[in-house]
Amino acid sequence: MTADALLSTMLARRSVSPRRLGPPAPSAEQLGLMVDAALRAPDHGRLLPWRLIEFGDAQRAELAQLFEDEKWRRTPDPTPQDIERARAHATQTPTMLAFVVRPESDGKVPVHEQWLAAGAALGQLVLAAHAMGFGAIVLSGERCKDSTLRAALGIAPEETLAGFVSIGTIVSPPPPAARTPRSHVLSSWKP
Repeated sequence: MTADALLSTMLARRSVSPRRLGPPAPSAEQLGLMVDAALRAPDHGRLLPWRLIEFGDAQRAELAQLFEDEKWRRTPDPTPQDIERARAHATQTPTMLAFVVRPESDGKVPVHEQWLAAGAALGQLVLAAHAMGFGAIVLSGERCKDSTLRAALGIAPEETLAGFVSIGTIVSPPPPAARTPRSHVLSSWKP
């Protein structure tokens, strides 16, 4: 891939809602390449302060039940639509991963740098999905803080469930992404 093609791919990447994703899912080899791309992200001390949990087709019904149970704990009197949406978050996308951040607090690499490394890995994972022709999105929120759900997924107390990554084939194109002007993030230092 040329530098121009790579830059074009990066500039076209955007999050795609799970309801716009469908089969086919990435193959095991394609998913492996996405993980390999994440492993190439900057990582001070090469600590790998993150990990992924893959939910295969056989586990989706159980994950949907966990999501439903979490919704009942968090929302008094959820509507049937609330429950349906909670369950759909676990079942509607072809590939579902949990992204877990696990910084080490040994003092050699500051925790904030480890979080930056984890974020860079997550960015490269979804960028690789886009480069391979798939859509992807990371969804977080209150669900990720639920202690019962976290325990059921095997997430240790010192780890953070940063979000769920949905990956699939784009079956319904998303609307054009809003573009943020560079001036919102880029300034020149003046002594």
